[in-house]
Amino acid sequence: MLHYLETAIVESRRTEQPRYGSTSLGYTLRAGGPTGFLVRLAGEARWRRLMVRQFSNAGTCFLRIRGVEYIVRDYDLPEPTE
Repeated sequence: MLHYLETAIVESRRTEQPRYGSTSLGYTLRAGGPTGFLVRLAGEARWRRLMVRQFSNAGTCFLRIRGVEYIVRDYDLPEPTE
């Protein structure tokens, strides 16, 4: 079952992309690969790493919260502050 993120993302920022989570060809592992984006959800002080599953030129961004993966739509991401 697919779960879409319903909680608003109030802030995002860019960081250096971690080097783990992708193959030498650029594809992501089954668990997903990390992106260079951190997001903060409404009502939380914690920053969460936005993950991606990439196959060919199609990628799906998601957040893993308490073991459940929530798909994040591109238009839900605010512009990075830093």
